[in-house]
Formats: sequence, structure tokens, C-alpha cells
Amino acid sequence: MMSAAINQRIRRITPGQLLVVAAFVVILCVLVRRGGDPDIFWHLITGQWMVDHHQVVSKDLFTFTVSGTRWIDPEYTTEIIAYLVYKVGGLTLVSIAFGAVTFAGFLLIWRRVRLENANLVIASIVIGIAGLGGAEVWGPRPQMITFTLTCLEVLWLDRYLRGKSRAIYWLPLVMIAWANLHGGFLFGLVPVGVAAFVEAVHWIRRVDGDEHKRRTRNLILIFVGCVAAAVINPNGIHLYGYVIQPQFSSVQQNFIAEWQSPNFHVLEERGFELMLLLIPLAFIFRRPSLWDVCLTLAVSYLALSAVRHSALFVAAETPLLIWSFSAGWERMALTARVREWVAPRARAMLAGAAAILVVAVLGTGYFVHGTLSNQARATAANFPVGASNWLAAHPNVGTRMFNQYGWGGYLIYRFYPDPNRQVFSFGEATLLGNKVMQQVSDVETGNPDWQQIFAEWGINYVVDVPGAPEVLALEVDPQWTKVYDDGLAVIMVENTALTAATG
Repeated sequence: MMSAAINQRIRRITPGQLLVVAAFVVILCVLVRRGGDPDIFWHLITGQWMVDHHQVVSKDLFTFTVSGTRWIDPEYTTEIIAYLVYKVGGLTLVSIAFGAVTFAGFLLIWRRVRLENANLVIASIVIGIAGLGGAEVWGPRPQMITFTLTCLEVLWLDRYLRGKSRAIYWLPLVMIAWANLHGGFLFGLVPVGVAAFVEAVHWIRRVDGDEHKRRTRNLILIFVGCVAAAVINPNGIHLYGYVIQPQFSSVQQNFIAEWQSPNFHVLEERGFELMLLLIPLAFIFRRPSLWDVCLTLAVSYLALSAVRHSALFVAAETPLLIWSFSAGWERMALTARVREWVAPRARAMLAGAAAILVVAVLGTGYFVHGTLSNQARATAANFPVGASNWLAAHPNVGTRMFNQYGWGGYLIYRFYPDPNRQVFSFGEATLLGNKVMQQVSDVETGNPDWQQIFAEWGINYVVDVPGAPEVLALEVDPQWTKVYDDGLAVIMVENTALTAATG
């Protein structure tokens, strides 16, 4: 009897369903990424420190510029979990784990898509585009927690606004976990705030009696509950000040790439660009609700303000595109003819879709395996592995380092807790503060005050890229010596530091 039920289910499988599954398989090529973000390295060491010391990190551990400064770490739980995963399976398993978190977000997107009728062929295409839409941000990084929880929140909101569920009442409890996993919880307040605004507008317009009044009240209470829930963390209300600070720091906004607007000249942004261009067309095919419009405006503003928020755009807008283009397709006169043409060829179409799925599985498996197995080579190609090996072999050379900002995390990974290898800066810009970040920017952009900055901090060795402004200047300075250059990284050492190390 069980086998008969299984056979019946198999007979109900359609080509469209297989294409959707194939799309979900293929996007794993961009979701499962090797550890290429420099922050993953210091996140792992921070997690290790907390596991070893059985306490939450509370002050800077890694720099001599802000040593001992209070550190409000929003990602401490994620860092602990990532380190424990790393202990079991290295960076490869960390990449798989974060890829699984991101994939879970796409499954939640699909749950939301199923709230309306959707053409499965169109859905498979849009899912593929959505995978490319976040290509600049996917990877083993805590931001993936915010992406997936945003997908859950928007699903709950959409179901609540349709009168199908009250699961959104659980959001404050989710916010407690969110605020202890990633600082992106701050942007988790945006969708519920938008929903409360939309319901308030309907209430003011006196649409559907008291229903919108009730929803407005409930959503405001949920919003307030979320704000209060986020305070339940080791740093209490101070967490808000820490995560809000980057939004008002011109230094961070101008210097750090992920806080800058998308660069549509790079390939990784083309998926997001395409999604953005499709939104106006989607609004033509399907009349959007006020909720659709306001949510689209909110996430579009965030995504256009900072690259890192493109994931929030994908979370919110993917179902909208699928619904809209599905509605447009259904209204086309060509639809009936296509169905008539497909009907007698159903078995052939099913076989073709099955073949596509098989190719997708094999191709994705090969691609992902190749990506993850190439971790060591990719790390050496993007981070100062050779330069770090040289520093490890000469532990007494240099005491105060100026490092390329994007390499700080890797250098921490290699050398913490060696006091001679403390970094000038690393990826936790809010901890560093505007003064140090401005100095990093001044040195790396060749501002004339870079020598005063070196003198202020007693810098006696530099690890940076060939051609960096300060490297070019030090190469012609008789007081400095180039001790290492592999084409990727250069080490410059002040002569007095070399003499002290050899004398």
C-alpha cells in the first residue's frame, strides 16, 4: 500500500516541479562558498577564545591601537558555533554550514512563494536569478543568519497580513536569538515596522472595518516587543549604540566596500541589478498591494545604500517577482496554446526536465567540490600566506605592524596571541572607532599625514600590497628595508627593528 502511494506521488511529478528542484540545486554553486571573506578568520579566533576562556569577549584582543577597549560583539554566539564547527571539519565544514543556513533562507522564500499560484517554470528562473542577486554577499559570514531570519520574518508577516497565521507573534522570541547571533537584527525591525505602517494607513482610510485597526495595534506591540527583546544580550541596551554607529560613520561608509553602494560594473552585482530592473515590470503585470510597494521601497533603499543589504532585497523581492510574472503569463493569450502544445508531449517534457535535474545535480556537485577543495590555494592567492610564513620564521623582526586592512583577520588567525604580531586594524571597524579607521584610510590612500600616523604608533614594519602608497614611499627611504615580496604581499621593516632582531 505504501509503494502504491509512492508510485502515485511519482506520477504526479511535473516538469515544472523538477525544474524548480534543479534551480534550488544550481544556486548551491553560489551559496556554498569557500572562506574568502577576511572576517571569517578573526571570527574563528574570537570563537576559540570564548570557548577556551568560557566567557563572552568583552574587550579588544587583537590590536595595539585600541587594545583593551570595550568590545560589544553582536556575533559572539555565531562565532562560538562557527569555531566548534571548524574544530570538527575545518574551513570546508564552516563553508558548508553557512551555505546550509543560506539555503534554508531560500526554502523559506519558497514557502512564501506558495502563498499564491506560481508558474513553476518562471519560479525556477527567478530562483536562479535570486541566487545570483546576492552573489556579492553569500558565503561563510554571520550576515547569512540575518538573511535567513529575514526570510522567516517576511514569510510570517505575509501570512499574517493575509489572515492565514499568527506566527508573527513569535517574532520577539526570535529577536532574542537574532540579537545574540548577528548585528543585522537591527534591520529585522524594518519589515515589521513597514507592515505596521501599512496597516495604519489602511486603518486611517477605514478599509475593512476594524481589522486593520487590530493588526496595527498588534504589529506595533510586536515591534516594541522586538525592540525590548533585543536588549536581552550580554551588553544590554548598549548593543543598539554599537550596531547603529556604522550607519552614521562617514569613515566606515566611504572606506569599507560592503557599506558602499553596489558597483554595477562588476559581474557579481549583475544578478541584483537584473532583479532591480525587473521590479517595475513586475508591478505592471500584477498590481502591487501597499505592503508590496512599501516593502520594496524599504529594501531597495537599503540595498542601494550598502552592498551587504542586497541579501535583504533578495529575501523580500523574490516571491514578488515570481507572483507578478506568473500573473502576467496567465493573462497572455499565448498561454492556452502553449498548454495545448505541451499536453501531448508531457512525457517527453518530464524526461527532459529529469535530465536537466540530473545534470544540475552532477554539475553542482562537481563545482561545489572543486570550490571547497581549493580552499588552501584560494587562501594563498588572496591572503598573505607567504608573508606570514616569513614573519613566523623571524619572530623577533618588528614589534608594531601596519597591516593592509583586509588582511587583519588573516594575520590574527595566524599569529594571535603573539604581542609582536598584533595588528593595526581588522574587520571590526566599529570597535576600532573613527579615529583609527580614518588613519587606516589616510595611510592606504596616501594621505600626506601617513608619516605622522606611523610616528604616533611607533610603526616599525608594514605588511601591505605592492604599490601601496606607503610601500612606494618606504622603498626609497634609506631607513627602511624590503625583506619580503612575493607579488601579493610586501614586508617593509625599519632598519632599527632589523638591527634589534639580529643584534
